[in-house]
Amino acid sequence: LLNVTAWNSSVLSFYSCSQERKVVTTKLTVYRKAPRGEGGPARPGKPGLSPSRCVSPPGVPDPAVLEQIPQLAVGESHELVCRVANVAPIRNLTVILRQGSEMLHTETFEQHSKDEPVTVQVTHRLIAQRRDNG
Repeated sequence: LLNVTAWNSSVLSFYSCSQERKVVTTKLTVYRKAPRGEGGPARPGKPGLSPSRCVSPPGVPDPAVLEQIPQLAVGESHELVCRVANVAPIRNLTVILRQGSEMLHTETFEQHSKDEPVTVQVTHRLIAQRRDNG
């Protein structure tokens, strides 16, 4: 199929079996192709902690963006904010916030049914620790 513009479509297929005409309906889900390649690490701001990142899924047109993280004193709290724009369909999105190899937070949107592109924001509160220096 080429040039499909409806986010939530159905394709009708017709066939014959024993001289009886049959129809099968298949739901078609349209994804937006990533112009910058497959999903990858977000573009972080200038972190005051060791690198945190949010990972954008394959097939999204815009990369995930992690808001700038200010320098924090040990014990100080900060809310990480990651935004992913133009996600469609959102029910297939998983956002993972990481600090190095440690998974801080995972959020899925399986309960959402919207097929058109939307922008999502995922947050996670963290407390700066001495090992975060860098």
